[in-house]
Amino acid sequence: MIETITLKDDYTFLVSDLSGEVQPGLQGHGLYYEDTRYLSGLELTINGLAAQVLNSSADYNIAATFHLSSPHLPSADMQDSTVAASQTAVAHAVGIVRRRLVQGGLHEQLEFTNFHSEPVTLEIGIKVTADFADIFEVRGFPGSREGETVQLKVEDDGQRLVFSSVPGKPELPVRTLNFSCDRWPDRCEQSHYKSLLNNSSLPQVVLYMSLNLPTNQPKTLRMQIIPEAASAMAVAAQPAEENFASQVARMRQVYRQWSQDCSQVSSNDYLFNQVLQISTLDLRSLMQRDGKNLIVTAGLPWYFTLFGRDSLVTAIQTLSLNPQIAIDTLRALAAYQGKKTDDWRDEEPGKILHELRRGDMTLGGEMPHGPYYGSVDSTLLFIQCFAETLRWVDDQALFAELWPAVENALNWATTYGDADGDGYIEFSRRSARGILHQGWKDSDESMGGSMGPHPVPPIALIEVQGYYYAALRELAGTLRHFGDTAQQERARQLEEQAARLKTRFNQDFWWPEAGFFAQALDGQKNQVRNITSNPGHCLWSGIVDQAKAAPLVERLMQPDMLSGWGIRTMSTLDPTYNPMSYHNGSIWPHDNSLIVAGMRRYGFDREALALAGQLFDAAATFPHSRLPELYCGFGRVDKGIEERVPAAYPVSCSPQAWAAGTAPLLLQTLLGLEADAADHSLKINPLLPPNLHEITLRGLRLGQTRLDLTLKRQPQTGKFEVIGTLPSPVKLVNPSTQV
Repeated sequence: MIETITLKDDYTFLVSDLSGEVQPGLQGHGLYYEDTRYLSGLELTINGLAAQVLNSSADYNIAATFHLSSPHLPSADMQDSTVAASQTAVAHAVGIVRRRLVQGGLHEQLEFTNFHSEPVTLEIGIKVTADFADIFEVRGFPGSREGETVQLKVEDDGQRLVFSSVPGKPELPVRTLNFSCDRWPDRCEQSHYKSLLNNSSLPQVVLYMSLNLPTNQPKTLRMQIIPEAASAMAVAAQPAEENFASQVARMRQVYRQWSQDCSQVSSNDYLFNQVLQISTLDLRSLMQRDGKNLIVTAGLPWYFTLFGRDSLVTAIQTLSLNPQIAIDTLRALAAYQGKKTDDWRDEEPGKILHELRRGDMTLGGEMPHGPYYGSVDSTLLFIQCFAETLRWVDDQALFAELWPAVENALNWATTYGDADGDGYIEFSRRSARGILHQGWKDSDESMGGSMGPHPVPPIALIEVQGYYYAALRELAGTLRHFGDTAQQERARQLEEQAARLKTRFNQDFWWPEAGFFAQALDGQKNQVRNITSNPGHCLWSGIVDQAKAAPLVERLMQPDMLSGWGIRTMSTLDPTYNPMSYHNGSIWPHDNSLIVAGMRRYGFDREALALAGQLFDAAATFPHSRLPELYCGFGRVDKGIEERVPAAYPVSCSPQAWAAGTAPLLLQTLLGLEADAADHSLKINPLLPPNLHEITLRGLRLGQTRLDLTLKRQPQTGKFEVIGTLPSPVKLVNPSTQV
């Protein structure tokens, strides 16, 4: 896997390698704005050669610093042609510090310092390319560019460049990329190159600048690369006139304020603190504005947009961290709720979107994502998130504001979601360019086993029935607290419906020969029999009968499922298992976090603690202790040789939303936190590994109150004492010891 650094600000993000190079066609490198790659290449050369990389670091995912070195340079005595160059070349003569900030575009400064005893003259080359590719094209979806041209205008002999994409369709916007630098180039070379995406001919330019460097006298080159969209959408604003350091400092303060708005966690364990800290910062880095809402997008670089399922799962995972994430997510998704039946978008009244895109393939009608609704579970998770959020915030006004959308979502479930009236939520793709499998395992490969690669639709996924059950149960409780007389009766009906669903579910999905649950029911109500992680979500939702929970947990903890780094998405014994696949044997942190929560729910504390430990062990092996979207499912111990790090998945998003939500949910689960803001109570029942003997929570939100608590393990008993002064009328329920 080729490592990348991703920086972002609102709708703009940049992907580069560890030297800061943006290389055309590699790992999705580029500067993106609103689902379009504007800048496709930015390459630096020193005397025609690449600089040598020393190190790099990212700062809050908004800024980065790259330390580079010049390649071997000729010394003065190389003017004598009789002297061999290998004997006189000067190594590491010039240090290069590449600093960049993404804010409405790319702002970069290159500082060159000559550390050699003699003056040095360098020829700096900067190659700039722009392809205006839709992000779907970058991800491998073919798009039509008939009639489209990319034009290059060179101004001031190369000090300013303007790339423009002139579309072949009148409904598409002209897109423009502006490049400027503060040094006048010595020469400017224009040419064309073949796009690796569609073989089209695109313009490129190389700027050459001669730089005379006396000893220890730094010189700086500054560049700005700003995308603009000539459309009705808001254009990314350039930053105010201020120096580079001030811009970075101002953005750092945004992140510090975000951390202060969240629950702040500290413990005696460095790794635990690091994983929680990077998760909190990553969640902020994944946010973008949607009207008045600050929403969490799904992941960088491929899913940097509003999703239904991903954003809602993340919101639920992070309720104890910051319930405002859920509030803004619910409001944003309610605004895009389905209003009509539209087969192209897989849209239906009351349905919650799957994905929202703004690129040319969507605007031009090649993709249905403006927005697209092909997600069978987003609508159910919307209801569940609504109910669980109100347990943390107890906000009557929020209930009233969102109830119409929730009622529409509930109506979708009983009509369109359960079209055949059998009580189960099912899906069947209608859009020609829609998603084939519309659960969280949404790759084409993710269903099959004994039923073949594509079971006959409509398909009832097992975890989706669990989400439906949780939505009905949680919403009933919400209506009992907030609802009027009619809604109280509705609550009773929802509880009865949930009970019926649970009874039928445990009959129809149970796979007696395996002592496990099937992955799904197909269109003929036949079981799709694979050993997968999906039933673990049903522990989280509570739909599993108590008697079936033990064999389910036991099977999930067998070596063919439990890798040593977490539970695989599919058993190694399945014929379709592949540890390097997206969904048929890989390991997803968020998947495991829900399973850990489910294990605790049913009282399987030992298994929950062991599985959580594997996830933290995995986090320790990744850069910055950041859990990625997924990683490969190879075993931790293979034939007696320990694999000391999990194998990375090549195109995994990092940071990614529900991977960032994993650590907060694990913390909430291991502390046994359950909120009842209406009752001013917080249940706490800690279950922590031996290495954690003290944890402090500051600013934990319950209703309109902020709580500060410290849990400290008593060495004599091993039990935890909860230390803290609770503001009236807040009370703790079932603490291990008294406050």
